[in-house]
Amino acid sequence: MELSFEAGSWWSYALVFLAAATPVLEVLVVIPAAVLAGMPPGPTTLLALAGNLSTVVLVGVAGDRIIESWRARRPDRDRQPSRRTRRARELAQRWGVPGLAFLAPLTTGTHVATVAALATGAGTRRVLRWMAAGLVFWSLAVVVVTVAGFEAFR
Repeated sequence: MELSFEAGSWWSYALVFLAAATPVLEVLVVIPAAVLAGMPPGPTTLLALAGNLSTVVLVGVAGDRIIESWRARRPDRDRQPSRRTRRARELAQRWGVPGLAFLAPLTTGTHVATVAALATGAGTRRVLRWMAAGLVFWSLAVVVVTVAGFEAFR
């Protein structure tokens, strides 16, 4: 069986979804690469968004459960947070979950930002809502800039 990349084939769409779901890659990389390869911008953006968001949700749900079990196992140390915990809380208070969500694709990545937001005590639903909003924003921005850039060079 020969696997070849052909823009618009089911295999190319599966690759977009899987690439966007990979924690190291973000929609900022996957969308322009796929459009450059000849894939249509609309479906590519939707699949990249769905791929990235699917693993962010998995990380959010699993991360929340891991943090809860970790806190339950710790004795009285939770009463006086460590220096790192205090610093993370200060940053979260300064930028908030929305700030983390909208800066994540440019800085730490959405997966790391999800865990960081949960570690500061933000609720899972709130974190996931803001991460989704940030991903939608960046997906739309990236596809618009990509398409406009390609049109400018025609």
